[in-house]
Amino acid sequence: MKIILTESQYKNLFESKEEKKSDILYHMWMEGMSMDDIKDYTGLNMQQIISYLKNREMNIDCKFAENLVLTLMYRTDFINKNYNFNDGQMFLNLNWGGLSGSVAFEFNDKEYKLTGWATPYWGGECNTPVESNYFKNKKTDEYVNEYGNSDKKIEYTPSSFNSIQELIDFLNNDYPKQLIEPIKELIEGYI
Repeated sequence: MKIILTESQYKNLFESKEEKKSDILYHMWMEGMSMDDIKDYTGLNMQQIISYLKNREMNIDCKFAENLVLTLMYRTDFINKNYNFNDGQMFLNLNWGGLSGSVAFEFNDKEYKLTGWATPYWGGECNTPVESNYFKNKKTDEYVNEYGNSDKKIEYTPSSFNSIQELIDFLNNDYPKQLIEPIKELIEGYI
């Protein structure tokens, strides 16, 4: 007896369960389902869904990146939220910015503390505005506790990505490093 297999049937014989799950989720995504819909239909959590989809080819523009940034920051552990610069001389911590759906930061070095917001793709725009809301000079104990609209931005926010992994890489590598310069400029404005 001979059995004739199609190419896709042959592939399914050797494809792992994880690859099959990834294929199914990617097909659901390509058919127009949102990640929340996929979560509801499959029972998988967001961390699992992103894990299966992160290396798949997707066109991620600034509007889509806006939603993904918050999902990645607060519903997965793919993004490092604590950074140490200059051999422990400066620390940057990212956290949930409250009901506004923003990324808050806290910058500390031996002389100053600055908190504020720096949400990549805020409003679906292809930039990252950096604003302050609290500054403290640790030497004098003087502080300013008010929101300041500074029109500062990080140097470069990409306008598109080809996969979720590319966005993750930007958020883990380039974004925190670029955030230091506008933070220093904001501190200069206070002193």
